[in-house]
This record gives sequence, structure tokens and C-alpha cells, in this order.
Amino acid sequence: MVTLPVRDKESPALARREQILEAARAVIDEHGPDALTGQIADRAGLARPNVYRHFASKDELDREVARSTYRELRAEVLRRLDQSDTPLDVIRAPIEAQVIWADRHPNLYRFLVSRGYQPSFQQHKDEPHDFAAELTAAGARFFPHFADDRDAAAIIVVGLSGLVDASILAWLNRKTETRKGLIDRLTLHAWLIIDHHLRDRGARINPDKPLPRPKAEAGLTNRSRRRSSKRSESLPPPKPRRPAT
Repeated sequence: MVTLPVRDKESPALARREQILEAARAVIDEHGPDALTGQIADRAGLARPNVYRHFASKDELDREVARSTYRELRAEVLRRLDQSDTPLDVIRAPIEAQVIWADRHPNLYRFLVSRGYQPSFQQHKDEPHDFAAELTAAGARFFPHFADDRDAAAIIVVGLSGLVDASILAWLNRKTETRKGLIDRLTLHAWLIIDHHLRDRGARINPDKPLPRPKAEAGLTNRSRRRSSKRSESLPPPKPRRPAT
């Protein structure tokens, strides 16, 4: 006799909840941060009261939409950091990722900023990572002495995040410069602030010179070289060639 697996009783409810979240995101992306519950219900193919069977309030629904959207933006920003080379590349990477994402999803970006996405999510225990802390750690990997004073470094990162958010919002509302122009300007402003912070700690960096690999990567490279050397030592010496006659 074959025993069928017991179906999770909560799975239909979870699927419906995800359906509502996807509908809410689509409606906000189309109509803006003030999208109505009725519009979300229509997009999800539900009656309006059914939305509140899965979310206690519109505020809870907004919070969950903001949280999932925030994770997507954060992942995109952090992914770009791995492709950095020079100090300016390290600074440009998260700014460029954020500007491009905001340009693709202007209303979702407005919605995120209106919800105070970074400070509010740092207060939740179920949010495993603090975005500012992750960017501070990235700065410490690439810039010597950047995070000697962790609190000071975190203040720099939070301040730059506010600058970037405000600048992107202003640009979305009135595009008086190209997207590249905005990215270049924000990169320069951020570098001036970071460079001042580093100089106060005795570190001077050429912004256009490729950075040394982070220690973890350098360690891997050195281990690879040692393994290659050992393999070479274990091979028999090459046989001498006979001189041509």
C-alpha cells in the first residue's frame, strides 16, 4: 500500500498570500506608493475583504511588500560589489546598481523610501542582515583603516545612503541630467567624503589605482600557488634532450 504525503494545510494560504504580495507590488509599480487595497484585490482577482484574511491591515501588507522589495534591491547592490576593481569602482558599484534599479522601478523606489526602508528593517529581529553594516564591512575589506572606528564608518555609510536616496528621488521627479551623469556625480561626492574619512586616519589612496585583493582572496591565491609548487616538485625531472647531430 502506497502512503501519500500529507499535504501542508497552510500551503494554499501561503500561496494566496504570495499572490496578494505580487499583486500589490505590481499595482504600486504602476500607480505609485498610494495604491489602494481595492486596486490590489482587483489585480489579485479577489474580493477586497479577502485581502484582510491574509494581512491584518494595509500597513502590514505595505510592510511585507517593502521588505521583499528591499531584499531584492539589497541583493542587487551587494552582487555588484564583487565586480569592483579600483576604489572608484567600489563606490560606484552600489550607487550604479541602486540608480539603475530605481530607474526601472521608480514607484517602487518611492514606496521604499517613503516607508523608511533601511531604518525600519534594522529594528526587526527576523531581518538577518543590516544593509548599512554590510556596506560598512565591504568598505573595510577594500579600504585600509576605513572601519578602524566602526561607529564612525557606519555613520559615513548611513549618511551616504541618505544622500543617494534623496538625490535619486529628486532625479526621478525631474530628470535634469542623464542617468550616467547622476551616477558619476554621486560617485564623486561619495569619494570625497570617504577620502576625507580615510585621510583623517592616515590612509591615502589613489582612486584610479586597482585595489589589492581582499585578504581572503589573496590567501586562496597563495594556497593555489603553494599547491601548484608542490605538484611541480613531485613530478620527475625532465629527461635531457640529445644534442642534434
